[in-house]
Amino acid sequence: MTPYSPSEIPTVVKDKIGRSRYVVFRVESDEALEISELIKALREASNSLPRESRPSLVSYEGGLGIVRCAHTDKEEVIGLLRAISTIGRQEVCVTTLGTSGTIRRAREKYVDGRH
Repeated sequence: MTPYSPSEIPTVVKDKIGRSRYVVFRVESDEALEISELIKALREASNSLPRESRPSLVSYEGGLGIVRCAHTDKEEVIGLLRAISTIGRQEVCVTTLGTSGTIRRAREKYVDGRH
């Protein structure tokens, strides 16, 4: 195997692969939510977006959730999350806590740290 000099190291262009952002949010409601109801509400809210721009739910537990989206769609996804006012038959308040480029950092900063 031939070692590369620093100027010859092959690079991967992240924009071709796609950079993800992880948006952490909190759902405040009177009763516990079913995850299926949250997924349905997220799908309905993002229905107008192109399929590749729709956020996907990574995790949800104890009122805190994480969605993954493309870095170019981050602001639109934050707006979608904040616009959700009902999940199932419950009135809810969705607040975004922050955004990270890695899921690990999102969990460390906003979920485990309970920001």
